[in-house]
Amino acid sequence: MPVQHARHQNLRKVLVQLEREGIEGYADQAEHLGNVTPGKLASMDQGGPIDVLFSEHVEWVLHRRRGWMDELHEDDPLEA
Repeated sequence: MPVQHARHQNLRKVLVQLEREGIEGYADQAEHLGNVTPGKLASMDQGGPIDVLFSEHVEWVLHRRRGWMDELHEDDPLEA
């Protein structure tokens, strides 16, 4: 399983979670996450490369363990 595939799926999950919390649109989501522009966030969400520094930053901001962005989580009850 390519790491980029897992990162893209997890970024999509993160953005959906933020939307459920009322943080909608790339501009507000980028501001909430920090360390990313709305354009870069949109690019990554639409299939652009997600580098390790951004992945680790998302893990830190959302209190996920290191490496979480690089793994698929379909069977994780916390992801339901």
